[in-house]
Amino acid sequence: ERSPALDPATLRVSPAQAVDALKPSHPPEQIRLNTFDGRPVYRIRAGRAEQIVYADTGTARVDVSRDVMARVAAAWTGQPAAAATVEPIDVDQWTVQGSFRSLKPLWKYSWPGGEQVYVSQVSGEVVQYTTRASRLGAYLGPIPHWLYFTPLRTHQLAWSRVVIWSSGIGTAAAMIGLAIGVWMYSPAKRYRSPTGTTSIPYRGQKRWHMVLGL
Repeated sequence: ERSPALDPATLRVSPAQAVDALKPSHPPEQIRLNTFDGRPVYRIRAGRAEQIVYADTGTARVDVSRDVMARVAAAWTGQPAAAATVEPIDVDQWTVQGSFRSLKPLWKYSWPGGEQVYVSQVSGEVVQYTTRASRLGAYLGPIPHWLYFTPLRTHQLAWSRVVIWSSGIGTAAAMIGLAIGVWMYSPAKRYRSPTGTTSIPYRGQKRWHMVLGL
Protein backbone atom coordinates (compact mmCIF):
# COMPACT_ATOMS: atom_id res chain seq x y z
CA GLU A 1 0.00 0.00 0.00
CA ARG A 2 1.28 3.47 -0.81
CA SER A 3 1.04 5.12 2.59
CA PRO A 4 3.19 7.40 4.77
CA ALA A 5 6.01 5.80 6.70
CA LEU A 6 5.04 4.63 10.15
CA ASP A 7 6.54 6.77 12.92
CA PRO A 8 7.28 4.59 15.98
CA ALA A 9 7.04 7.64 18.22
CA THR A 10 3.31 7.85 17.53
CA LEU A 11 2.61 4.35 18.90
CA ARG A 12 1.07 4.69 22.36
CA VAL A 13 -1.12 1.58 22.41
CA SER A 14 0.03 -2.04 22.46
CA PRO A 15 -1.60 -4.77 20.34
CA ALA A 16 -3.08 -6.30 23.51
CA GLN A 17 -4.61 -2.97 24.52
CA ALA A 18 -6.03 -2.56 21.02
CA VAL A 19 -7.71 -5.97 21.23
CA ASP A 20 -9.10 -5.14 24.69
CA ALA A 21 -10.62 -1.95 23.29
CA LEU A 22 -12.74 -4.01 20.91
CA LYS A 23 -13.80 -6.62 23.51
CA PRO A 24 -13.99 -9.37 20.86
CA SER A 25 -15.90 -12.57 21.57
CA HIS A 26 -13.12 -14.63 19.95
CA PRO A 27 -9.36 -14.20 19.83
CA PRO A 28 -8.20 -12.34 16.70
CA GLU A 29 -6.67 -14.33 13.87
CA GLN A 30 -4.51 -11.52 12.56
CA ILE A 31 -3.25 -8.14 13.71
CA ARG A 32 -1.57 -5.75 11.26
CA LEU A 33 0.10 -2.48 12.10
CA ASN A 34 0.11 0.18 9.40
CA THR A 35 -1.15 3.69 8.74
CA PHE A 36 -4.60 4.94 7.88
CA ASP A 37 -5.25 8.50 6.78
CA GLY A 38 -1.87 9.50 8.19
CA ARG A 39 -2.38 7.85 11.61
CA PRO A 40 -1.00 4.54 12.96
CA VAL A 41 -3.64 1.82 13.29
CA TYR A 42 -3.99 -1.80 14.26
CA ARG A 43 -6.10 -3.80 11.81
CA ILE A 44 -7.58 -6.67 13.77
CA ARG A 45 -9.19 -9.51 11.85
CA ALA A 46 -11.46 -12.22 13.20
CA GLY A 47 -12.89 -14.36 10.41
CA ARG A 48 -13.81 -12.12 7.48
CA ALA A 49 -14.53 -9.11 9.66
CA GLU A 50 -11.82 -6.53 10.24
CA GLN A 51 -11.85 -3.73 12.79
CA ILE A 52 -9.49 -0.83 13.23
CA VAL A 53 -8.09 0.63 16.43
CA TYR A 54 -5.97 3.78 16.32
CA ALA A 55 -2.54 3.01 17.74
CA ASP A 56 -2.05 6.57 19.00
CA THR A 57 -5.24 6.89 21.05
CA GLY A 58 -6.62 3.36 21.49
CA THR A 59 -10.04 4.31 20.13
CA ALA A 60 -11.85 2.08 17.65
CA ARG A 61 -12.76 3.49 14.29
CA VAL A 62 -16.48 3.17 13.68
CA ASP A 63 -16.93 4.17 10.05
CA VAL A 64 -15.01 5.56 7.09
CA SER A 65 -16.34 8.83 5.78
CA ARG A 66 -16.41 9.85 2.13
CA ASP A 67 -13.82 12.54 2.85
CA VAL A 68 -11.43 10.00 4.33
CA MET A 69 -11.88 7.61 1.40
CA ALA A 70 -11.21 10.45 -1.02
CA ARG A 71 -7.95 11.27 0.78
CA VAL A 72 -6.92 7.60 0.75
CA ALA A 73 -7.59 7.30 -2.99
CA ALA A 74 -5.80 10.57 -3.75
CA ALA A 75 -2.77 9.55 -1.67
CA TRP A 76 -2.56 6.27 -3.61
CA THR A 77 -2.37 7.93 -7.03
CA GLY A 78 -0.80 11.21 -6.05
CA GLN A 79 -3.59 13.06 -7.84
CA PRO A 80 -6.22 15.41 -6.42
CA ALA A 81 -9.46 13.76 -5.39
CA ALA A 82 -11.44 16.58 -6.96
CA ALA A 83 -10.24 15.49 -10.41
CA ALA A 84 -11.68 11.97 -10.00
CA THR A 85 -15.10 10.66 -10.92
CA VAL A 86 -16.57 8.79 -7.95
CA GLU A 87 -19.18 6.05 -8.07
CA PRO A 88 -20.31 3.18 -5.81
CA ILE A 89 -19.52 -0.28 -7.14
CA ASP A 90 -21.32 -3.51 -6.40
CA VAL A 91 -19.63 -5.82 -8.91
CA ASP A 92 -17.62 -5.08 -12.02
CA GLN A 93 -14.89 -6.80 -14.03
CA TRP A 94 -12.20 -5.95 -11.48
CA THR A 95 -14.09 -6.70 -8.25
CA VAL A 96 -15.98 -9.85 -9.18
CA GLN A 97 -13.85 -12.17 -7.03
CA GLY A 98 -15.38 -13.54 -3.88
CA SER A 99 -12.67 -11.96 -1.73
CA PHE A 100 -14.26 -8.54 -2.28
CA ARG A 101 -17.62 -9.49 -0.79
CA SER A 102 -16.61 -8.78 2.80
CA LEU A 103 -15.15 -5.41 1.77
CA LYS A 104 -18.33 -3.89 0.34
CA PRO A 105 -19.47 -1.24 -0.16
CA LEU A 106 -16.73 -0.24 -2.59
CA TRP A 107 -16.17 3.19 -4.11
CA LYS A 108 -14.35 3.63 -7.41
CA TYR A 109 -12.30 6.75 -8.09
CA SER A 110 -11.47 7.24 -11.78
CA TRP A 111 -8.99 9.81 -13.05
CA PRO A 112 -8.84 11.16 -16.63
CA GLY A 113 -5.48 9.46 -17.19
CA GLY A 114 -7.04 6.01 -16.80
CA GLU A 115 -6.07 5.23 -13.20
CA GLN A 116 -8.86 3.65 -11.16
CA VAL A 117 -8.75 3.11 -7.42
CA TYR A 118 -11.28 1.04 -5.45
CA VAL A 119 -11.60 1.91 -1.76
CA SER A 120 -13.47 -0.26 0.74
CA GLN A 121 -15.80 1.65 3.03
CA VAL A 122 -15.41 -1.20 5.52
CA SER A 123 -11.61 -1.18 5.84
CA GLY A 124 -10.79 2.24 4.39
CA GLU A 125 -8.07 0.62 2.30
CA VAL A 126 -7.39 0.58 -1.41
CA VAL A 127 -8.43 -2.96 -2.37
CA GLN A 128 -8.03 -2.74 -6.16
CA TYR A 129 -6.06 -0.55 -8.54
CA THR A 130 -6.05 -0.62 -12.34
CA THR A 131 -4.66 1.46 -15.17
CA ARG A 132 -5.71 1.73 -18.79
CA ALA A 133 -2.75 -0.46 -19.78
CA SER A 134 -3.43 -3.14 -17.15
CA ARG A 135 -7.10 -3.36 -18.13
CA LEU A 136 -6.22 -3.68 -21.82
CA GLY A 137 -3.69 -6.40 -21.00
CA ALA A 138 -6.31 -8.28 -18.99
CA TYR A 139 -8.86 -8.12 -21.81
CA LEU A 140 -6.24 -9.47 -24.23
CA GLY A 141 -4.98 -12.21 -21.92
CA PRO A 142 -6.39 -13.71 -18.71
CA ILE A 143 -10.03 -12.64 -19.14
CA PRO A 144 -10.67 -14.59 -22.38
CA HIS A 145 -8.26 -17.34 -21.32
CA TRP A 146 -10.15 -18.05 -18.08
CA LEU A 147 -13.57 -17.05 -19.50
CA TYR A 148 -13.50 -14.40 -16.78
CA PHE A 149 -16.38 -12.32 -18.12
CA THR A 150 -18.37 -10.52 -15.43
CA PRO A 151 -21.91 -11.76 -16.37
CA LEU A 152 -20.63 -15.35 -16.22
CA ARG A 153 -18.16 -14.96 -13.35
CA THR A 154 -20.81 -13.57 -11.00
CA HIS A 155 -22.40 -17.03 -11.05
CA GLN A 156 -19.63 -19.11 -9.48
CA LEU A 157 -21.13 -22.57 -10.08
CA ALA A 158 -22.09 -21.84 -13.70
CA TRP A 159 -18.66 -20.33 -14.43
CA SER A 160 -16.91 -23.35 -12.91
CA ARG A 161 -18.98 -25.78 -14.97
CA VAL A 162 -18.40 -23.84 -18.21
CA VAL A 163 -14.63 -23.79 -17.62
CA ILE A 164 -14.52 -27.50 -16.79
CA TRP A 165 -16.70 -28.64 -19.69
CA SER A 166 -15.14 -26.36 -22.29
CA SER A 167 -11.62 -27.40 -21.28
CA GLY A 168 -12.71 -31.05 -21.36
CA ILE A 169 -14.18 -30.64 -24.85
CA GLY A 170 -11.05 -28.85 -26.01
CA THR A 171 -8.84 -31.61 -24.63
CA ALA A 172 -10.93 -34.33 -26.27
CA ALA A 173 -10.90 -32.49 -29.61
CA ALA A 174 -7.12 -32.10 -29.44
CA MET A 175 -6.64 -35.81 -28.67
CA ILE A 176 -8.93 -36.84 -31.55
CA GLY A 177 -7.10 -34.52 -33.93
CA LEU A 178 -3.74 -35.87 -32.82
CA ALA A 179 -4.92 -39.47 -33.25
CA ILE A 180 -6.27 -38.76 -36.76
CA GLY A 181 -3.08 -36.92 -37.71
CA VAL A 182 -0.85 -39.79 -36.61
CA TRP A 183 -3.12 -42.30 -38.36
CA MET A 184 -2.99 -40.30 -41.62
CA TYR A 185 0.77 -39.79 -41.50
CA SER A 186 2.73 -42.31 -43.59
CA PRO A 187 6.43 -42.75 -42.79
CA ALA A 188 6.66 -44.98 -45.90
CA LYS A 189 5.45 -42.08 -48.08
CA ARG A 190 2.60 -44.04 -49.59
CA TYR A 191 0.86 -40.92 -50.91
CA ARG A 192 1.53 -39.61 -54.40
CA SER A 193 1.95 -35.96 -55.31
CA PRO A 194 2.90 -34.10 -58.52
CA THR A 195 6.51 -34.05 -57.29
CA GLY A 196 6.71 -37.69 -56.18
CA THR A 197 5.67 -39.47 -52.99
CA THR A 198 4.88 -37.86 -49.64
CA SER A 199 4.03 -38.74 -46.06
CA ILE A 200 1.10 -36.33 -45.89
CA PRO A 201 -1.93 -36.67 -48.19
CA TYR A 202 -2.63 -32.94 -48.42
CA ARG A 203 -1.33 -29.87 -50.16
CA GLY A 204 -1.46 -26.17 -49.44
CA GLN A 205 -3.18 -24.96 -46.30
CA LYS A 206 -4.43 -28.42 -45.34
CA ARG A 207 -0.86 -29.71 -45.37
CA TRP A 208 0.33 -26.88 -43.12
CA HIS A 209 -2.67 -27.45 -40.87
CA MET A 210 -1.65 -31.08 -40.35
CA VAL A 211 2.04 -30.30 -39.93
CA LEU A 212 1.51 -27.55 -37.38
CA GLY A 213 -1.25 -29.51 -35.64
CA LEU A 214 1.03 -32.47 -35.11
